[in-house]
Amino acid sequence: MDLHGTGGVEGADAAYDRSRQPARFIAALGIAPGQRIADVGAGQGYFTQRLAEAVGPTGRVVATDINDEALKRLRARVIGRENIEVRKVEPDAPGLEAGAYDLILLSEVDHFLTDRVDYLTRLRAALTPQGRIAVTHLRAMRPPLVAAARTAGYSVVSEYNDLPDHYLLFLRPTAHP
Repeated sequence: MDLHGTGGVEGADAAYDRSRQPARFIAALGIAPGQRIADVGAGQGYFTQRLAEAVGPTGRVVATDINDEALKRLRARVIGRENIEVRKVEPDAPGLEAGAYDLILLSEVDHFLTDRVDYLTRLRAALTPQGRIAVTHLRAMRPPLVAAARTAGYSVVSEYNDLPDHYLLFLRPTAHP
């Protein structure tokens, strides 16, 4: 039951919650009711339920991960939440439908990707025409992500800097493959 790298559960660690600022973070995402969001590498689903609340009953959150134990725990936590779907995916395959997502969230996950550029390139197909990718991680992890995003054909369209330890930036495709 290896849960290394699967994140936490809101409310389990007060210091982590202070660092992540979940309410402020979700507000910064600018989610509208009815949107479809992918929580990529959701782990145990630190943000998954808040994302589902933000999209409301007409929206949908697809939470993906590769770790069976984390997914089992997440499924147990979201039983009865009809607007959340939990999916197991392969490490280098997003497992998301084409043209379906208004927002794809990568929260503290990009450093686990074998090839950031390839993965970001694969995510492009899953975005709606106005879709965005939101990436958050510890500030020290920002430079390699930004470099990979540019190489994969994205630009940083906005950034939110009001979190204690994490950056939050938004990417949009600049070119089609």
